[in-house]
Amino acid sequence: MHPFISTIICTCFLSLISCSHSIFENRKKPEESAEWAAKAIFEFLRQPNFFFDQLTGKGLTKLDPLLYRREEIRINGKVYFHDPMRSGLLKYPLPEIKQRLIIPDSLKNTYQYTGELKDYEHDYATILQFSPLLPTKEPDIYLMEFCTWGNTCHETGCVRLLSRSFLKFKTENQKVIFLNEYNGQSDFIGFGSFPRKQMEEAGPGDKITKYGW
Repeated sequence: MHPFISTIICTCFLSLISCSHSIFENRKKPEESAEWAAKAIFEFLRQPNFFFDQLTGKGLTKLDPLLYRREEIRINGKVYFHDPMRSGLLKYPLPEIKQRLIIPDSLKNTYQYTGELKDYEHDYATILQFSPLLPTKEPDIYLMEFCTWGNTCHETGCVRLLSRSFLKFKTENQKVIFLNEYNGQSDFIGFGSFPRKQMEEAGPGDKITKYGW
């Protein structure tokens, strides 16, 4: 067979596999599909958000690539929240699955993965964690667990914080629509203050060594 024809056949075959995978993924229930979860996450992140506007982080916003229901928030051996998030809107039992978030190439100048980062409390960056889409008692309505590690700054001082809440979405015609930050449960921890200049002068990999001036 002519090499050129072989190349065309191979390209078509690979395209068919990719297309088949995409079709199969879209036919999954949203709670089973990492593709649906990613649609929801980046749809939420592109929305105007007053809370995000108050956060100041060093470098790109970091996304935890593991999507799963967190029975507790445990980072670097320390437990921050000892129980899972709950809502009367959720449809139990919830799926116990793990998915992996893929950052699109078009957003790699905006977001990066947490990588081997193990200490979210003392990092200067804004760090976000999500669950998969979680089914509710309402048709085509889903909740998603959402955790934020970040800094809020005023003039020369900053405070490091951790918050978690639910995000509410609707699926419709292969699209995910962000509805609101659902107030079924919202939790907050403040770790302490540090000088803003300290964050601005921090190098890659530097940590907040102490809270309080």
